[in-house]
Amino acid sequence: MSGLEDTPTLRELRKISKILTLANASIIEGELSKIAKTDSRKKMWVLIDGKRMPQDIAKMIGVTRRAVTYFLDDAAAAEFIKYNPYEPPRRLLDYVPPSWIDLVTKERGEEEEVAKDKPQTMEADSAIMPKHEKGDGNE
Repeated sequence: MSGLEDTPTLRELRKISKILTLANASIIEGELSKIAKTDSRKKMWVLIDGKRMPQDIAKMIGVTRRAVTYFLDDAAAAEFIKYNPYEPPRRLLDYVPPSWIDLVTKERGEEEEVAKDKPQTMEADSAIMPKHEKGDGNE
């Protein structure tokens, strides 16, 4: 037995953990807000999933990798995440305030709208722009 099997006891502990997290959501959000004071830091918290590396998170939000590293260092010091610079950060406290999720989903929705419009504009620009102005390196 590895001890990690899905036993009835483990399932019950997971249920209890979820109940405690939901019952204390406002307190947890308050503690998280001590390190996630800006919208960018809140987005970083949302995007920590144990799969994304810091540079991926930085690119998605539009901040520097160093800004993400500072946040991860703060979150690790508060024992909210497990962080090794050579591995994706992983939340130890698996809670994301709903309003923080909206920050990321709202931004993605706006990006999708821009992306829908942009290809049409780019095609129109390339159709009317002379070849020497397209930046093909033959100036």
